[in-house]
Amino acid sequence: MNGRFLALHLTARGAPAFTTGLTTITALAWLAGSWLASRPYFDGPAARVPVVALAPLLAVLLLGPTLAGADPDLERSTPLPWRAWRAGHVLLAVLAIAAALSLTGLHSPHTFGAYPLVRNTLGCAGLVTGAAVLLGARLAWLPAFGYVCAVYAAAPRQAGIAVAMWAWPVQPSTATASWLVAVVLFVVGAAGYVHLGASPPGTVRRYRRRRRPCAATGTP
Repeated sequence: MNGRFLALHLTARGAPAFTTGLTTITALAWLAGSWLASRPYFDGPAARVPVVALAPLLAVLLLGPTLAGADPDLERSTPLPWRAWRAGHVLLAVLAIAAALSLTGLHSPHTFGAYPLVRNTLGCAGLVTGAAVLLGARLAWLPAFGYVCAVYAAAPRQAGIAVAMWAWPVQPSTATASWLVAVVLFVVGAAGYVHLGASPPGTVRRYRRRRRPCAATGTP
């Protein structure tokens, strides 16, 4: 029963489309990275910044639609440990993305290769899963896409802890602060999704502080 339900769950969440898209992005990342690194007028492996910034982003955007089913209320009514299922869903998807993309950057992995690809996968996954909690699965791609594109267009290339923290998608793997930010984003975003799930379609999750009851009447 569990195996059958797992197959149905993956099909309902768009696993075939996710796998096809990830395969395509991985192939394009390998081709683009190899071409950029081999051009004599570029900086060798350091020229792979566009691939390191954009390939994990595009791959993680495929994760967004899989974070909720067509009928979230129906899924929630199913007697399953959904927090465990959501945790497994995110971890397996991120592991698949990181493993696939890291294969494209094994040559000079530190210099905008395998290690930054893994870091950016974690950071982008944190942004997408966190956005799914607040905006829903359909719009989960928006914050990560906007942020990474803005950083790629505007980030300075000089080193520094402050720059590494806000411009982590375009930093080499030797920038420790960039790893710290990416890991924190992943932990916070994934934990929020595992605990709360994706916001239902057409709604934005809001949090309000509960008011204390009135001492005189006992009403809120």
